[in-house]
Amino acid sequence: MEKGFGARIGKHQWLLLAGICLGGVLLISAAVGAGSEGDEDEGNSLCLSCHVMEQTVYPEFKKTKHFNNSSGVRAKCSSCHVPQPLIPMLERKAASVSEIFSWMAGTIDTPEKFEENRLRLAKSVWADFKESDSRECKSCHNVTAFDFTAFKKPESAKTMQKGLQDGQTCIDCHKGIAHTMPDLSAGFRMLYEEIQSEAKNGDFDVEAVYPISVASCFLEKDGSKAGRLLPLTKLEVLETSGDWAKVRVRGWQQIGAERVICEAQGRRVFAAALSKKVLDTVKGGEPMVDPETGQSWRKAEFDCWIKVGEFVADIDRLNNYGSELHAATCGGCHAQTPASHFTANQWIGGIKSMGNRVSLDKNNYRLLLKYLQMRASDVTGETHS
Repeated sequence: MEKGFGARIGKHQWLLLAGICLGGVLLISAAVGAGSEGDEDEGNSLCLSCHVMEQTVYPEFKKTKHFNNSSGVRAKCSSCHVPQPLIPMLERKAASVSEIFSWMAGTIDTPEKFEENRLRLAKSVWADFKESDSRECKSCHNVTAFDFTAFKKPESAKTMQKGLQDGQTCIDCHKGIAHTMPDLSAGFRMLYEEIQSEAKNGDFDVEAVYPISVASCFLEKDGSKAGRLLPLTKLEVLETSGDWAKVRVRGWQQIGAERVICEAQGRRVFAAALSKKVLDTVKGGEPMVDPETGQSWRKAEFDCWIKVGEFVADIDRLNNYGSELHAATCGGCHAQTPASHFTANQWIGGIKSMGNRVSLDKNNYRLLLKYLQMRASDVTGETHS
């Protein structure tokens, strides 16, 4: 039987083919990259040979300061997307070969397909800029030449100075500066839909499960509501009965505020909020004084029943979702603040202050807060999750 085309081409032939493709890209770049003098598309001819560029990112670019500004200095596509140093430039040209094949395959050959892939493509470009320490930005913008006294907003100057001092790079804060910012929520929304589907079709034949949202719990199956379980709270499965499971919550209670079970002593990382009528069913340890706050706390255990629909066993999937939330909400306007930058209690105020600038529903708000608190500087390694 005759073998396929790919099987008949040896390793050397593949290398030759790749070399021809790369050479073609380089020759085309040299031939059409210059453009005519005074042409507003000068230097962008190769990029604009893909009609999708003309209908999407290029019109966006023409509305930005990188295209029209008081200095008359205009960036080209290659100014940002092609390195000037020889080796990185050749690596970028080689990578463009696979991008051409992807385009020929129709991955983004319409504006609609491009929008579907905008977030993925943007993340890839941002990662490249991050890895190179925003090398292409700095080919034009000399960080030692900034006149911070000329900034219209003094607060912006302070923020930028602090970012430079902390070792941040341009792309940390300046995403979406030349093209429309992608919908950062698209990534975590899709992930959450998958998690919801998994929760609805899940079962309790596991050692532990975790709420994907604020979930109700009950003292008895089909009984009255006993309280609420917060996202990411570890629930040890004690027994199962059809769509129901009896679970145990472990944590800490502050003396005088026993209705709330927290993940760690002295930290407002909520695991469960209970109704008054079930407090006598909570098993509590001996009170002890928290040396940092001077408050009295005790270890606590609470058993309750939960029903299939809002719980998953894979904590890694929930943590990935929390990571996506963190990146989308805290990394869109400025450098993403590491969870360990604040204490658990400080994150409460931090997320609250950010509420005016990001749109999060109550469930995402609580999940993001819990995700960050569980990784706060004073909590990591102390919780049961």
